[in-house]
Order: sequence, then structure tokens, then C-alpha cells
Amino acid sequence: MKSTRRLVAAACLVLLCVAAQAGAQTIWGTSTATLSDDPEFEGYWQYCLDIEWDTTGVGGSGMSHVSFFLGLGTCVCACDEGYFAFADTAGSGPGVGGCTVYYYGLFECYGDPTIPESDGPTVMFEAYDAACEPDAIGTAHLCFYSIFPPTEPGTFIDALGVKAGGETDVGELVGVLPLCECGSPVDDFSWGVIKSLYR
Repeated sequence: MKSTRRLVAAACLVLLCVAAQAGAQTIWGTSTATLSDDPEFEGYWQYCLDIEWDTTGVGGSGMSHVSFFLGLGTCVCACDEGYFAFADTAGSGPGVGGCTVYYYGLFECYGDPTIPESDGPTVMFEAYDAACEPDAIGTAHLCFYSIFPPTEPGTFIDALGVKAGGETDVGELVGVLPLCECGSPVDDFSWGVIKSLYR
């Protein structure tokens, strides 16, 4: 009986530790990829992220921007023009006081200059300058387009980054990353994609 109680107590302790670690994250999220049929992005893969953050433990400032570290540091074509693209509005989420924050996306070949852990191709999302601002605790649905197909699903440690005031932190992403596949665009992709590269 005592050994059973010890096992139950130990199991509860492990669960509490896991919950505490999950709760201690500053940023976390999931990603999916689907073939796009959106106008001007036909033939691209659309990657969408559902991100959550809590920056109260790193200064308490509202979120400044989020970054998606693509894991393409050794991909020779990742920084070539046309491999990544964004709609004018890349996503949205709730802001301070219940307003809606709208985000734009940008691609940084050499990483997010504000986050030390970032050293390769990165997609960043920032709020448009407006009356609505991201809060210290929040969520966002953010999308971008890429010629690269997705990897197999997995858990990617430190694939997300967040900046809040002067502080930064990294966190886990569950889902997919873009997979490096360099080649001749004429051979590998539809004419719809090729035309969209030069619009």
C-alpha cells in the first residue's frame, strides 16, 4: 500500500513539474502548411502559425514582435528572391483593451538581429503602427508563403522567438518547418508561381 502511494505521489510530482515547465514558457505555438490557391500565391505552400505568448516574466512589456526561426541555415537557396512571400496583412490577434492587432511579415536572411539565438533565415511578424497594440499576454494567427514544402511534423525546440521591450526569449513550435529543396524553378514549380515571382 505504501509503495502504491509513493508511486502515485511520484507520478503527481512529475506531472506538476511538466505543467510548471510548460507554464514557464514565454512563447509557444503550432504550425501547419497547405498548398495555396490564394490569388498571386498559387502553387506556394501557405504556412500558418497559431502563437501564444506571456511576457509578464521577462519585464512585463507588451509583445514587440515574434520570430519564426526556419532551420534553413545550411540551405544555399533560402535567401534567393521569391522563395518567401507575404500577403499585405499576414495575420491578426487580440490587442490591449480587446481591439484587433494586424501584423505584417518580413523575411530576414541572417536572423532576427534582436534575438541572440537567431542566426539563419527567419520570418518576423510585427504589428502595424496603429492605435491597437499587442499585450503582454496574447495570441496571434500568422501566415506566410514559401516555395519550400513542409518537413514531417515534429516538435522544434527554440523555433520561436519573442521580443518584449528590451527583453527576448525563445520557445517551442509543434508542427512543420519549410524543407530546403533547391532547384530550377522552371522544372520544379508551376508557371503560376514563376509569374508571381516577377509581378
